[in-house]
Amino acid sequence: MLQDVKVLVFQLGNEEYGIEISQVVSIERMLEINTYPNRPAHVLGVMTVRDVIIPVVDMRAALAEDAFIQTDTSRIIIVQVNNQEIGLVVDAATDVLDIPADTVQFPKLMAEKDISYLKGVSKLDDRLIILLDIEKLLESTTNLDELKEIKNVL
Repeated sequence: MLQDVKVLVFQLGNEEYGIEISQVVSIERMLEINTYPNRPAHVLGVMTVRDVIIPVVDMRAALAEDAFIQTDTSRIIIVQVNNQEIGLVVDAATDVLDIPADTVQFPKLMAEKDISYLKGVSKLDDRLIILLDIEKLLESTTNLDELKEIKNVL
């Protein structure tokens, strides 16, 4: 049974996505991202925020298989996953919304692929917000243990 949930809404291109606000540590303007060799294509590198080294994932590459293009609205959403902070680069972090459970649908097509990281789609007025389980998404697209190792090596 789904419950009402409060989400941070962010944009990638024309799509809007929501992640549970309880997993969001902070939203940062674009900071310097340091690259390192042999990283997965959607991992941009690492950055330092408040003396913590944080791996940074390009959400466009992870979700849309598209390359990130920095703009004035680009943001890094820092989330807490498995006791680890990870930065998510998005086109814009737009707002925090309460999503009523009765607005969430799970289209049948979504069940055909391994996309367990999708919690459903919420229709609010004229907006469609794709709800993500950020932990499952990062586990399916990124080796979280590898990101932890990177942090420890640097």
